[in-house]
Amino acid sequence: MSIIVLMMVAFDIWKHGLHAPHHDEDTADHIAMLLMYGQVPIMFWFAASGRKRVRRILPTLFLQLGLWAVTFVAAVRLS
Repeated sequence: MSIIVLMMVAFDIWKHGLHAPHHDEDTADHIAMLLMYGQVPIMFWFAASGRKRVRRILPTLFLQLGLWAVTFVAAVRLS
């Protein structure tokens, strides 16, 4: 989900550039928000279901959290 949002951000940068005029939120922005915040319950479920095998799930959980953080920072910085 985060990779899809990062691809959407990259496409927007490619299409409008870094210094594009501020625009109203369009459909892509709403889809990106739904994907970002829809991922949070999935991460919690993943962490809760794997709590007995923590060492095994930590790399995947850190990757998910890292991508989510990068996506969030990119969305805040570029909007």
